[in-house]
Amino acid sequence: MSRKSTMIPKRIAQIRFGLMDPLEIKKMSAVEVKTADTYKDDGHAYKQGLMDPHMGVIEPGLRCPTDNCLYQESPGHFGHIQLELPVIHIGFVNLIKTTLKATCNNCSRILLHGEPGTSPMGSDDESEQDYYRKRIRDVITKHGVGSTEFSKIIKEVEKVTTGTKRTLCMHCQSPQGKIILDKPTTFKEKTEVQGQTGTDRKLNPRDVREWLSGIPNEDLIFVGMDKQNRPEWVVLKVLPVPPITVRPSITLDSGDRSEDDLTHKLVDVLRINQRLRENRDSGAPQLIVEDLWELLQYHITTYFDNQTSGIPPARHRSGRTLKTLTQRLKGKEGRFRSNLSGK
Repeated sequence: MSRKSTMIPKRIAQIRFGLMDPLEIKKMSAVEVKTADTYKDDGHAYKQGLMDPHMGVIEPGLRCPTDNCLYQESPGHFGHIQLELPVIHIGFVNLIKTTLKATCNNCSRILLHGEPGTSPMGSDDESEQDYYRKRIRDVITKHGVGSTEFSKIIKEVEKVTTGTKRTLCMHCQSPQGKIILDKPTTFKEKTEVQGQTGTDRKLNPRDVREWLSGIPNEDLIFVGMDKQNRPEWVVLKVLPVPPITVRPSITLDSGDRSEDDLTHKLVDVLRINQRLRENRDSGAPQLIVEDLWELLQYHITTYFDNQTSGIPPARHRSGRTLKTLTQRLKGKEGRFRSNLSGK
């Protein structure tokens, strides 16, 4: 059935940006990508490969198996990669840092007093949580969430929760460490024992995800998040694969196919993910698994942003740096300034 007969005009009331639930990514996905190969020798795409026609077609005359449309009518569909171990999304590192600093390492509650009479204003029936909750809501209604006032109040809450008096959680009495971000995506918790410098505990993405998933919904406002999003969604377990129309392959004069930079990067992600799965299944030593996990983190970080400070950029075989998602959108040559507001 063609798209043309089913198009119903609708008036858009509002657009809300948010995080994506891994289940939602799977629901909207047309195919789970499992193999790193793209095309067979006969020119056809591999099933469950990165060029699976279920994600859309780019050759004239072919129909997309998902919606039975030609390439002019269908914008393509997303796929997904099931990651063997969770990895941190590079775009949300600061949010993770703020959230870990402001919450307890044991019970994941916000490090603010909930009992009446603890308000900084000295009110008898108001708690510290109520005081800051009211102030954050006031800022949202007056200035909105994108304002500098909003980031200032969130910074203030973070400062209060990481103060010198907050070494014990007021909810479960467990000692709190100091969160350190070892750029770009490594988190450490530094604990002090009776004034002496304690040990550094490395938090891997699985630990971070576990910590974030314990945060109650009503505490999310203190780290600047909406209740409709969950903080553990910024630690990826499922990676969306963009439609083929976003990363088309071109056929050169010699007859060889040249793949897009995003496809190159996704091939790396799939290969390492596959090796990680094989090593874990065969019971490889923890050291090897951790090295591969770091490598998977590197590939996903450079897939989102290939100019991340502190790590070498991913390069093509020719030595050219790859243009990944952030480079496509950012700056003068990016989608917004060059294509959407282009002269």
